[in-house]
Amino acid sequence: MYRQRTMIQAMVIPVAVMMAIATFSGAPRAAYGSALYTLSDAGAYDLFTNHVDGYSLSVDKGMSVHMPYPGLCAVLEGEGRRIEIYKQDTRGVGKASYLNYSNRFLDNRADHRLEFSIRSKRLGKFNAAVIAWSRDKLARVAEDKNYYVCMELPGSPYVYTIFLKADTPVFEPEDYEYLARSFSVFKPGALPPSVEKTKPVDLEARDWNEETAEFYAAAFGPEAPLTWGFFEPRSNWLDYSRLEFYEETFGYEFPILLDYTHFQNKTGHTGLRQKLTLARDRGKVLELTLQTSDNGDEEGNMVYDVLNGEYDAFLKDYAEAVADSGCPVLFRLGNEMNGDWCAYSAYHTSKDTQIFIAFYRYVYGFFEAAGARNVIWVWNPNGRSYPDFKWNNELMYYPGDAYVDVVGLTAYNTGTYYQAVGERWQEFDELYDGLYSRYLRLFGQPLMITEFASASMGGDKEKWVADMFEHIRGMDMIKAAVWWNSRDYDGEGNVSRSYIVDETPELMDIFRKYLSAS
Repeated sequence: MYRQRTMIQAMVIPVAVMMAIATFSGAPRAAYGSALYTLSDAGAYDLFTNHVDGYSLSVDKGMSVHMPYPGLCAVLEGEGRRIEIYKQDTRGVGKASYLNYSNRFLDNRADHRLEFSIRSKRLGKFNAAVIAWSRDKLARVAEDKNYYVCMELPGSPYVYTIFLKADTPVFEPEDYEYLARSFSVFKPGALPPSVEKTKPVDLEARDWNEETAEFYAAAFGPEAPLTWGFFEPRSNWLDYSRLEFYEETFGYEFPILLDYTHFQNKTGHTGLRQKLTLARDRGKVLELTLQTSDNGDEEGNMVYDVLNGEYDAFLKDYAEAVADSGCPVLFRLGNEMNGDWCAYSAYHTSKDTQIFIAFYRYVYGFFEAAGARNVIWVWNPNGRSYPDFKWNNELMYYPGDAYVDVVGLTAYNTGTYYQAVGERWQEFDELYDGLYSRYLRLFGQPLMITEFASASMGGDKEKWVADMFEHIRGMDMIKAAVWWNSRDYDGEGNVSRSYIVDETPELMDIFRKYLSAS
């Protein structure tokens, strides 16, 4: 769910699973050639030149180059090392805020060890800020790179971030300084090309059971109409009385029901089998969301615990429960991962998005081992990244085409309760038009709004909902939309955002009018 933003404003694992999470993500690919970059012999090093972002630097011999998102990130990989380079425009944020906000994960000293921090050191043409840290190796990640050095090179108005990861310590000056000392900036000579869409779902490779394949075709096929879903926290899908009231009132039966689950213990999920049985008996499909909990900085991050194998028994039981049900399940792991309110975001895990990809692929492996032929995988970033920095862009979290069956969109009109920190009223078209257009360019999988709603404070909620129903008709690649029927609360227990559908009789009438006609 969408939480308050505080920005300047989750047995023995098959070897194949461990190896799968060690490689660079199979992300949206650009059709690129030498116009994007050059890598040339420069004696002791190679010279990498990024023609899109306008910089060059010396890199280790024999590194491979990945530029799936030109203008977002350049990645170089060699034996035991990975270098990510970002050119961040800091206008409106400020260089100091960019540096400070990007490194708040270090407040978690249970997992992260600060090796050193240098506020300013002359490296070549730049007064660089250099920070180095480490963490323990993760038992379930092959060739884990757990030693980090990050160099921030201030330009105007940019900061160039050189992010070095390695599988052995890299904390001596000769291990990393050459990257910054050789860094040179020039006027870019190439425009970033359009990014090739991700591949459509390979239905034969998915090998779904008959019921799941039929559901996917009916709900997400090219000619599938828009389907509405619902989240009702008071029901928890063990009690359907509230849902029955809404369905009778609206004259519409919701086929998709959003449900949240967590890594509640290390042995198995209580109640999951009952939820799945009840949903199947009622002809419902659960959008089953699994999230890690926020243990706080003193206890350490649960994602690391998952990737150390501490929750293997839980994941085995969870995946087997889903597989045994046999009914179609929309499975959404770690949604809104590009939001700082999520404990599994890179904002909390060394600003290393590869950790999330490893986490996602690792959990995927349990479902494969359980023989789950009924799982439709939904990858779901937030509509806007918080922090809105390139290293935290949603594309950096993409796990690969083989792991994504549906791409989820999430954006809320949060209203103006937190106006003091920049919150404002946003109409549906303002939230979704740009997001929809961008996702159409990026993704070949079908789209769904996995959860959304409008708050009340700051505008006309009834008009917002009516406009939404009218506007979404023109977004024919959005195949499902799930209303989040609940409230957010502030730190004192007051309602800060009311997203419920029965707030006024007029609002109920609007939902009845449009849903009954669906």
